[in-house]
Amino acid sequence: MPTPKTILVVDDEAHIRRVVELKLRNAGFNVLVAGDGQEGIELLRAQRPDAVICDIMMPRLDGKSLCQLTDPLKADRRFLTVIVTCRISPDERKWVDSMTDTVLMEKPFSPSRLLECVERYFASREA
Repeated sequence: MPTPKTILVVDDEAHIRRVVELKLRNAGFNVLVAGDGQEGIELLRAQRPDAVICDIMMPRLDGKSLCQLTDPLKADRRFLTVIVTCRISPDERKWVDSMTDTVLMEKPFSPSRLLECVERYFASREA
């Protein structure tokens, strides 16, 4: 039996973290949670998750900065980043498109759709 993948959920809204955490745990993933971008980047560097789900608007270190700091790490170890946000302009979408293995999901989002996105990514990596 393969080792479960680990997913880091970074969001400053506790209820969103909890819903996503439960959905992913119930699907068999290990889940780490962080309440802001600074905590998220520390966990990402220490725990090396297989995927990161993060909000853009967060205290201490926003999601865009987190993504820009972690994107270079994907040269040595690929991982999925799912950015969730309630609003993003067409110009802001450009930086998302420039990131490696990064997708955008707008809020409100379906936890089931988020799970499908993560599972699809892992399936494509194993194929």
